[in-house]
Amino acid sequence: MKERIRGRKNYPTDEVDPTNFLSDKLVKQMISKQEAIKFKPEDYYKLYNCVHCGECETENERISLKQKYIEDGNTFEEINEMREYFEKYRSPYPTNKMRIKRFKKIQSKSDTLFFMGCLSTIRIPRYTEHALQYLIQRDVDFTILESEICCGWHLKISGLNAEYETCKKENRDLFNSEKFKEIICLCPACYYLFKNEMDGLDADVKYIADFLKPLNIDKSGKVGVQHLCQLMNRGREGVEKFIDDILRKTGYEVVDIPHWCCGGGSGWMGRTDIIEKIARKRMSDFNREDLDFVTTYCPSCWWILRRFSKICKIHPKAKDLFELLL
Repeated sequence: MKERIRGRKNYPTDEVDPTNFLSDKLVKQMISKQEAIKFKPEDYYKLYNCVHCGECETENERISLKQKYIEDGNTFEEINEMREYFEKYRSPYPTNKMRIKRFKKIQSKSDTLFFMGCLSTIRIPRYTEHALQYLIQRDVDFTILESEICCGWHLKISGLNAEYETCKKENRDLFNSEKFKEIICLCPACYYLFKNEMDGLDADVKYIADFLKPLNIDKSGKVGVQHLCQLMNRGREGVEKFIDDILRKTGYEVVDIPHWCCGGGSGWMGRTDIIEKIARKRMSDFNREDLDFVTTYCPSCWWILRRFSKICKIHPKAKDLFELLL
């Protein structure tokens, strides 16, 4: 595999924790004898040395190995908390209270649902409000739910398959009962799961990037973009060129930053040590004097950019893509 950034491995966890990295070959070998394996607590460091960027060809197999790890009776603090929060709130967080403003122009009823996701509504409300404002500005007719059920991504990739299946069923039943014809997702994980794994869903699922257009007024500034592993590595190749083109047509100069994971594919859950190491490396790519802004259009990537651009004190200002297009 050709290096995208000279001297750096394309697999982010192989770069920051090679001792615990499982190659595709080794994962396939483990899957072939999965029933004979009995995982121990210390296997956590290898099995969860993954941020689910989709760069490898064995993502589903890695999830299966984590399910086996849980089935073998192993546990850890984060997984126990996730189960507890799921039972109480149908969320991976200790609350399900949305912190966003419900703007007056949001329809109370619509055939189109804008599904925002747990992270978006609980942890990064301003990002989500910018996205809402953008859709309103573009005269997109949509409604939102009073409360949302997690799409189940964090549960699925942590090995909690039963809980994930519950999320899938409850969301599908809700969407179909409300007779939504279209669902616009703010989060690429929600988009992927609803579009590819929710059998029996009556609605057409789209990602918010499908609604982005250039502004009619010229903006200015040099921008570096954190594009989305969860789109580019899961069937939406070319989305990065589409987004760059929108920014250029709006007046921005897009500075080419070779793509690499930001560390946010699994959220801030599981092995936060590797997430932080990946995030710090990625911030070093954006720490350039010739950049005015660093941006993204993914809630998880934005959470990483907002947090680590400040921690690492990088030169460009972090602004989400919707804010740049408002």
